[in-house]
Order: sequence, then structure tokens, then C-alpha cells
Amino acid sequence: MIYKVYVIYSPHHDRLFTGLTTSLTDCMKRHNSDNPEEITTSYRPWTLVHMELFGNEGDALLRKTYLDGKGGRHYIREQVLPMFDF
Repeated sequence: MIYKVYVIYSPHHDRLFTGLTTSLTDCMKRHNSDNPEEITTSYRPWTLVHMELFGNEGDALLRKTYLDGKGGRHYIREQVLPMFDF
């Protein structure tokens, strides 16, 4: 099974969200849905800005934890977001 660590960005709210999944398509649909039970609904629309693939869940979880932290968020804001035209 392939695990995907992803970062989505809401340019309207300047928000980042980091997740881990085996189905990125389902996650993107859920994040951009109008389901009031979804915590990311308030910040729609979301754009996928980063994704990494892992062969095991443990490695994926370690990477997700890093990207959620100060260093990872700095990396996303300084290295990844400038590649987009928001």
C-alpha cells in the first residue's frame, strides 16, 4: 500500500493543512466539500501544493509530523508556495 503525505493550502485564508492518506482523491473531495462536520470546510477552496509517497505508514507519519511542525511549515511557505501563483 502507498501512503501519501500531502499539504493543502487555502489562499483565501492563508491556511495550511497537512494530512496522510491512501486515497488523495477522496481526501481532496472531502476537504473541499460543504459538509459542516469536516473541520476544513470553513477554509475552502483548498489547493494541493505538496505530496510525498511512502511505502510504509510509519515513515509517512514521521514526515507528516515534521511537516506539521515549525520547520516543515517554514519549508512549505518558503520553498513550495512561491512556486504557485495565488
